[in-house]
Amino acid sequence: MKPVNIEIGTDLQELTKHGSRAFPFQDYLDDLSLYPAGYIPWHWHREFEFTAVASGQATFLTASDSCLLKEGDGLFINSDVLHSIVPVDCENCIMHNFVFAPELLQSSPDSLVMEKYLLPLMRNKSFSSCIFHGDISWEAECVRIMESLYEESQKKGYGFELMVQSHILSLFYTLAVHRPSAFAPMQSGGRDVELLKEMLHFIDLHYMDPITLKELASSYHISESTCSRLFRKHLSVSPITYLLTYRIEKSLPLLSDTRQTVTEIAYACGFHSASYYCKFFKQVKGISPRSFRRLT
Repeated sequence: MKPVNIEIGTDLQELTKHGSRAFPFQDYLDDLSLYPAGYIPWHWHREFEFTAVASGQATFLTASDSCLLKEGDGLFINSDVLHSIVPVDCENCIMHNFVFAPELLQSSPDSLVMEKYLLPLMRNKSFSSCIFHGDISWEAECVRIMESLYEESQKKGYGFELMVQSHILSLFYTLAVHRPSAFAPMQSGGRDVELLKEMLHFIDLHYMDPITLKELASSYHISESTCSRLFRKHLSVSPITYLLTYRIEKSLPLLSDTRQTVTEIAYACGFHSASYYCKFFKQVKGISPRSFRRLT
């Protein structure tokens, strides 16, 4: 199978087009081992997403939470939610993913479904995701609907589009019955997440330059302690650790696809020395940059 690359913009928004304008839905078989870094990197998208774990285990991360996903579990990711998925203990994880725009369910410009349910859900910053476990009946039913959706999506037979809409409406109906608060807009905590997104965007633009905690914090008129608190609260790492790890991720394509030396790559990605780059690379990836280059 071919390696998977998510095209991500400077603000971490995913740039992939899911489906078509006429039918904005796409199903995916996601094998985490096929991603360059072995996991799905931080990103967000306007579309909704449902996921069913077919095998393995993974940690699902948002800017405010983390949880373990295991085989038989399911997941809903709300619109505009910054997230990442990382396999557990190097164990591979395979998932069935469904990404779709809200307009998939919009029957008219003044759609009541859109106005009463989907827009409030999208605006609810306190409801970033929902985990479905197989040992709770209504949650297990949601996972069953997702698996049925994936199986039918592979056939693409006559009536495919009707089947997709029917299954997704069933998922939202079940969610609305058991989690009605998800469809009531709430704004608590939203500012912190937006501020974090802006700082991640800053790092994406300037990771190759010298960046200090003081510079990052002052760029957004907050204290260094507030900056550190936001990163530790939402991403479970310090700002500098995130920056160094991000530089490592940016160096991977250069190791795989160019003939630049390790030293040249280290400086191009913002490290002040090749030795420190190699040391931190091994700490993050478990192997040296040269070993990674040979494997890819």
